[in-house]
Amino acid sequence: MELHVLRIGDVAICTNFFELFTDYGIQMKARSKAIQTFVLQLVGPGSYLPTERAIQGGRYSAVVNSSLVGPEGGKVLVNLTIKIINSLWTESDEVP
Repeated sequence: MELHVLRIGDVAICTNFFELFTDYGIQMKARSKAIQTFVLQLVGPGSYLPTERAIQGGRYSAVVNSSLVGPEGGKVLVNLTIKIINSLWTESDEVP
């Protein structure tokens, strides 16, 4: 999957091709060093990216037929996105 991250001033913009469950976007925003982080989803072919809780609920968007990647991939996506976003900031850029 292509992952893009862009910094404009104090703002970070990241893209992925999944239709994310809200939990993933919140994790990215909470762990980002940016003042504001925009998470753009469905930038590409797209498929659902369910959380563990969603899979346990068993609804349409969390079943194997609707998803290419499971919760483990969601953790990888969040961690990699945050690693890239935060690499764009130095200690002198951070808000006191």
